[in-house]
Amino acid sequence: MGSGSIASVASPRRIMIQGDRGARPFHYGPSKTADPLVTSAATSWAGAPFEVHEVCSNEAPKRLRPVDGEHHLRVVLDGSYDLVIRNPSGDLHRRGVPGTVTFHSGEGPQASAVFGSARTMIINVSDAWLRRVVQDAVPSPGTHALIEADETAHGLAQAMCREVEEGAESGSLFAESLSLALLSYALERMPVQMRVHGGLSESQCRRLRRYIRERLASDIRLADLAALCDLQSRHFTTLFRRAFDTTPHRYVMQQRLERGAELLSHSGHDIAEIALQSGFSSQSHFTTAFRKHYGTTPRRYAESQRVNVAVPRNASLQ
Repeated sequence: MGSGSIASVASPRRIMIQGDRGARPFHYGPSKTADPLVTSAATSWAGAPFEVHEVCSNEAPKRLRPVDGEHHLRVVLDGSYDLVIRNPSGDLHRRGVPGTVTFHSGEGPQASAVFGSARTMIINVSDAWLRRVVQDAVPSPGTHALIEADETAHGLAQAMCREVEEGAESGSLFAESLSLALLSYALERMPVQMRVHGGLSESQCRRLRRYIRERLASDIRLADLAALCDLQSRHFTTLFRRAFDTTPHRYVMQQRLERGAELLSHSGHDIAEIALQSGFSSQSHFTTAFRKHYGTTPRRYAESQRVNVAVPRNASLQ
């Protein structure tokens, strides 16, 4: 990507940042009036608003944070910098190289110095854009997350910059698709703590129970379960735990063990076959999980069930 700039626009269309003296246009340069190298607001770009700034060495940076209700994703495009973060137990050093991605929400750590030079893309992730990726979830206050140099994120960020530099002529769908691709990719790979609102409906719970019951012998994927409820995997896992009081993995495991116990009681299949029909990869895996859950081996459980069937409860009345 070239270093040519696009004409800046009025401050209200710039990405804003909360500083010690209130909100102001975002900047990384040495001057408080520094304009971004690239700003999507100068075009008809319909994706998440972003700017490209130059990071310069600064031994007295200020604490900055997104304005209320907004969050920032930062991608290093080229160059490199070293950030020194003030910490009571000792300064922390964080390096930014092409493809390094960070997510910020709320109060940020106090940086004591920045060394180096790099071009950095700042994406303004409003609540509206965030809901398109994680729906009803919002980042917990003070959330900060990092992805080390990532080629895919770097490529998506470069594609967004190229599109804006060329005037955003490919249309809204392309701009939205690029933005959602980068935001989804980054947030799925970051340890971003989310506060999730809402819950699964009774119809969604019934659909999940039926889907899992009918596919116990198959490889059940989290993404498929989430898709049944039209949710992102991260959001779905939280809501599933609320509705079922356990994680999706543990719920499926419990259902498989119950299927195995039922087959041990009423079928003449050998244990290896029952293990496969219950969704376990091997007899040993089934035996280990079964013993942990029921306190006995599948073979002994099956023998005890045959004894109970051979001696009916009302036998003394006959």
